[in-house]
Amino acid sequence: MVTTRMQNKLTMKLGFSLPNNQGVAHVNELVALAVEAESKGYHSVWVSEHLFHATYVAARLGDAPYHEALTVLTAVAGATSRIRLGTSVLVLPWHHPVQLAKRVASLDDYSGGRVSLGVGVAQTKDEFENLGVRFNDRGRVADEMLAALKILWTEKYPKYNGKYIKFKDLQFEPKPLQKPYPPVLIGGSSRRAIERVVTHGDGWHALSQSPATIAPIVEELRRRRADTLDVSVRSMTTIMEQPWERPVAERATMKGTPEELMSMLKAYEEAGVDEIVLDSQSRDLELNRRILSTFAELNG
Repeated sequence: MVTTRMQNKLTMKLGFSLPNNQGVAHVNELVALAVEAESKGYHSVWVSEHLFHATYVAARLGDAPYHEALTVLTAVAGATSRIRLGTSVLVLPWHHPVQLAKRVASLDDYSGGRVSLGVGVAQTKDEFENLGVRFNDRGRVADEMLAALKILWTEKYPKYNGKYIKFKDLQFEPKPLQKPYPPVLIGGSSRRAIERVVTHGDGWHALSQSPATIAPIVEELRRRRADTLDVSVRSMTTIMEQPWERPVAERATMKGTPEELMSMLKAYEEAGVDEIVLDSQSRDLELNRRILSTFAELNG
């Protein structure tokens, strides 16, 4: 497992965001990156989700593909043996809970219990409209989805009677290999998302939060939750040749020289973060490999 080693022996897990959302031509190219990440000792790989080329996705990709998240992770699961498989994030209101519960449970079984389910609600209003899902209901639907998924994963004859989701009386299988179910990580940094972490989450999966910004939120979450709560941050990563003037603790992205990036990891760990997920935000495969190699070499 890749961890950062500081003089005071702090450690930080490292994950890598596979660019399924950046227009990489073929799924096999993403799988090859995941295999390389595992070989270099990374703790996890992650995929993103959009279904249409909506708003900013369309502007970024043009005609290039956005590969389906769980399909990519299934292919990665078959080519790897140790690395964890995360979603960053699946958009809950776009899914039927029974179908999603079955897909995740089957992937958890196939991968040997390596799934971490990051979930969120998204902001692409045009995409919601095209999918026939009410944008203004997305938070309430997500809350019902989270409750329903856990019932499906833990009860032989699950029942749920909500405003948006209803099922009863039929057996549901398979159950996930991880017990009671794969860790559910809540994405987002709004006040509603933080409340959702407290109510439903096994962890918080944040996006582009600086160490200084994230520290008080982590402190609040761990004060309000007596059990173990995992905190991961997905961060755009840029390796620079020259130092950047912004103070390390105030950087919302992993941007800097290798020495500065090591200092950033230490700042995140001191803020209570368990894992940093490196995100190239690029379809350039060589750039992705450079990031993988640079952080592996920094680890020594």
